[in-house]
Amino acid sequence: MGCIINHPGFLVKRVFEFRRFFFRAVCYTTVSMHPALIKHIALELNERLIGGVISRIHEPTDRDIVLRVFAKSGEARLLISTQTTLCRLHLTNARPENPPTPPRFCAFLRSRIQDAIITGIEQTDDRVVRINLKRRIEGLPPLTRGDTGGLGFTLVAELTGKSGNVILLDDIGVALDAQRYFDPLDSIRPVFPGLTLSPLPTPSQGKPVSEDIGFTPLEHETWNEAADRHYSSISTGLDEASTRSRLRRAIAEAKKKAVKKLANLTADRARSEENIGHERLGRILTANYNRLKRGLSSVAAIDYERVPPETLDIRLDARLNAKENVEQYFKRAKKAKTAIAFLARRIPETQEEIKYIDGLEWELKEAPDAHDLEALEEELIEARYLKQAAPERKKAAPDKRAEPIRRTTSKHGFVILRGTSGTGNDLIVRKYAKDEDVWLHALGCPGAHVLIKAGGKKPDMATIEEAASIAAHYSKNKDATKAEVIYTEAKNVKKPKGAKPGQVLVSEYKNIVVKPEDGG
Repeated sequence: MGCIINHPGFLVKRVFEFRRFFFRAVCYTTVSMHPALIKHIALELNERLIGGVISRIHEPTDRDIVLRVFAKSGEARLLISTQTTLCRLHLTNARPENPPTPPRFCAFLRSRIQDAIITGIEQTDDRVVRINLKRRIEGLPPLTRGDTGGLGFTLVAELTGKSGNVILLDDIGVALDAQRYFDPLDSIRPVFPGLTLSPLPTPSQGKPVSEDIGFTPLEHETWNEAADRHYSSISTGLDEASTRSRLRRAIAEAKKKAVKKLANLTADRARSEENIGHERLGRILTANYNRLKRGLSSVAAIDYERVPPETLDIRLDARLNAKENVEQYFKRAKKAKTAIAFLARRIPETQEEIKYIDGLEWELKEAPDAHDLEALEEELIEARYLKQAAPERKKAAPDKRAEPIRRTTSKHGFVILRGTSGTGNDLIVRKYAKDEDVWLHALGCPGAHVLIKAGGKKPDMATIEEAASIAAHYSKNKDATKAEVIYTEAKNVKKPKGAKPGQVLVSEYKNIVVKPEDGG
């Protein structure tokens, strides 16, 4: 037994299994609706939606369905979400963006139940809700409230987390289509068009469900309104966490590639510096030309450049003649010179790229909200570290509130601007900076660009110190007791052509040491 436990392969396998289990545990942590909450929701939906007509159906994501219902109390939006992390069903005020063309299931629902009347909503299992529908038969007059004729359908919402689903049944319980298919050959409980839908398997006896729903409606608030408020805040947090994770992966991948590129370039430089010496060997072989013959793998050549002359053993290519061997050494030296000139540019550029990516890591760490994350995402797309989402999201017309810039006023009345991302830093330099304004940045580390708007007056030293404290606080040196900041007139700050967001050249500047403080 001891040999098996200590076997390296066994240990690796056990660690892998643990990581796989942990990964699944994290990925499938679900915020599910409490059965008692579903009961409250269903009762309210019956009062609000029975007799209402489904006027429009949307599928903003592959796990979300939104039914727009015209009922006696006005229009309502019913959200059915089978997201693994946030299964839920309730009325909502949210207006999610929809894809330009309806997905498969959405198109099918529109063809079958758009214009149908809701005749009943019932909770048939702990986390299953059935919405009963009637739709007029083609060629007959439209249905009216209370009409028992027409085609019958049932929309089943299974709010069961990972296996959650939305299924459309006909009037005898046969599945017409579903959000997700479960193949009869692979699933204990198949869900497939043409098959009669069987009940969900009875779950094995586990920990009893707590009676605590987790929240209660506020004064004058319905259970649907309370659920919309509660789950919307959770959804926003999950979306932000997902965005952070996606951006973190993109930045990590970019840094990995840049570091690998720098290592390759450095190795190329070492080889080129070694090959540059082949020019001298070529000269030595030229001086010993009469000693070279095809078939030789080396030659004892006299180096006449040394005083006194020395004999060197120089390798040859036995397949080449004398001229070809000499030319090969000169070609290697010439190629090495070209490579060294190229690498003299590429290595510093790559080192700067790594510094820039370090700045992106800092930006992500410091990004406080969704607006800052959106600005950082745009920066990553511009830098080609992240692909543009397709189809491109519709964006509102830009305004100052949406810009990745923060504004504050100094104690002496000067406006101070601070960039919250590389894009914001670029805006400060390109759009807002005037020659007489004062630009500041933490010395030697990633950080925000800060600008004091002069407004026709020369900023006093107290204002410069105040702005410098802000620049230090919004930099990688924010936790230092003291930090060094550079400042200069904005006319000395230029954006190089082709530089990445936030990168500038500063021709001259002064230094100031301050305590990092959040003044903006």
